[in-house]
Amino acid sequence: MTQLDEIAAGLYRINTATEGGFSFNQYLIKDEKNTLVHTGSVPQFSGIVEKLSRVINPSDLTYVFVSHFESDECGALGEFLKLNPGITALCSAVTARQLTGFGIPAKVEVVKPGDGLSIGRRELRFISYPSEMHLWEGLLAYESKDKVLFSSDLFVVRGSEDPPVRKVRAAEALTITPRSIPADDARRKCEAEIRALDIALVAVGHGPVLDLRP
Repeated sequence: MTQLDEIAAGLYRINTATEGGFSFNQYLIKDEKNTLVHTGSVPQFSGIVEKLSRVINPSDLTYVFVSHFESDECGALGEFLKLNPGITALCSAVTARQLTGFGIPAKVEVVKPGDGLSIGRRELRFISYPSEMHLWEGLLAYESKDKVLFSSDLFVVRGSEDPPVRKVRAAEALTITPRSIPADDARRKCEAEIRALDIALVAVGHGPVLDLRP
């Protein structure tokens, strides 16, 4: 089952629950340049696009942010391109090579850690995220106006779905486990960069959004 929730003004979570208490999230940032964070997989596409279409026309999407090359992050990108060939994928150089290698004909804008991108009244900043089995360079995104960290697979919340937003303590929420980043130095570096940010909400890739506000 797929549901849509507005978690902040102009910021929407699209969530698809599966059996066993695991779920997949995408996020729409509605702004001058509408941005979708992750596409979901092809089997999830119809439910995702139906919910997305309640807020915007897919032809009005400017960007799709792809944290790293995996099916739930970019599997349905080709389906979105059928609806809107003008979409630009925001991703790392490694992910851009994977998109090309798998024949996904997206326009790509390669962004690097430390880069900023204005999408209207909001700006995205990008953080290095050593992801996947080879610790290839992926990216996290931080939206500075509403103080939202789009954390991809770093902080997975399992279990049955509660309300779409869950209050947690920052110290509990922002600890990266070796399961997420097995290399010690890379894990410590990523965690230090995240803890230096002023974060109100953690928009996780799986589970409820984590609310760190007092």
